[in-house]
Amino acid sequence: MELIDFSVLNFRNLSTQSFSFSRATNAILGVNGAGKTSLLEALVVLGNLRSFRTTSLRRTVRHNENGFRLTGTVFSGGRTHRLEHIVEIGSQITRTLRVNGVPADVEKYLQLFPVFAITAQDRDLVTGEPEGRRSMLDRFVFLLRPRHLDHLRSYRRLLRQRNAALMGQASDAEIEAWEAPLAAAAAAVIKAREKGAEILAVRFADVWKALSRGDQTEVSIEYRSEAWNKASAEAEKVEDLYRQRYNETRMRDRQQGFTGDGPHRHDLSLKTAGRSVRYVLSSGQTKGVAAALRLATLTLVEKERNERFPVIVDDVDAELDGTALTLLVEHLGNERQLFLSSTSERVAELAGPRGCCIRLENGIRVPRGGDD
Repeated sequence: MELIDFSVLNFRNLSTQSFSFSRATNAILGVNGAGKTSLLEALVVLGNLRSFRTTSLRRTVRHNENGFRLTGTVFSGGRTHRLEHIVEIGSQITRTLRVNGVPADVEKYLQLFPVFAITAQDRDLVTGEPEGRRSMLDRFVFLLRPRHLDHLRSYRRLLRQRNAALMGQASDAEIEAWEAPLAAAAAAVIKAREKGAEILAVRFADVWKALSRGDQTEVSIEYRSEAWNKASAEAEKVEDLYRQRYNETRMRDRQQGFTGDGPHRHDLSLKTAGRSVRYVLSSGQTKGVAAALRLATLTLVEKERNERFPVIVDDVDAELDGTALTLLVEHLGNERQLFLSSTSERVAELAGPRGCCIRLENGIRVPRGGDD
């Protein structure tokens, strides 16, 4: 899989322009504020429909504009596709997705150009709140089993409906009507996540060992739900447990105004020697664990789909020291399209003769002798 060309309109500080890329390594160079991260962010938003810098697409729109348009030609699944992601900002956000000029639904679109990004924000996967880890796990499971998105949507919809009934002082019978389908949706999400976490834990251990060469610290991964929910239980048993739990906690949830149990509260636990890694690892180790998480999901999805996916590393020499950077490039090999941003010209050497160097100033590509 590769991105052949890309056009951007009114995204961050990028001027309206088009880019062509190498199928190998692409070095994005420039001083701080030149637009390097904005370009990589735009590539991720084109493929993944979400930013790695913000949860609000409003913040990605160029100042004084009312929307953005991202367009790219992608080679995926043995075919060439033209992707368009258009966002218009008003009282509400309107999103339009097209594949080869035809409107596309989110599920189909997201399968065509998944981009794997390693960025400074990835440290939140290790030290941040559970929401980021849940999101990473859900995306991983979706890329392996697209039906997971339907289960997530169903669970979130039913959760909102039960919460609204709790807040609205609905009768027990009215609230109970939401609880059976909510329990079924919760069970589907949980079992998919548990399976995904189990697969991910094995691959993560191998990648972490490769990236942390010489570091004997062991890091484990486990999907953590409520203590009373046994991970070995069948989906039907989990559904029964949650239906019973919702019935038992209805009064508590009425007082709180929200549902206190379920997949929206779960976590992907990262531990070393029985302790949370956030309290034990150094800053460098934290970056390494985050990178290993991303690369483990990448290689597992690639194996499942028998295809290589693009990888971006933002501010590559700041996020990883020289040794770690070398190990990362070695691990990724020469089979994937890479996008590496940096303020240092030495990163241009990583592009090699088959690669491409793009230099930016104030959001505009600037030519330089020898550039592709």
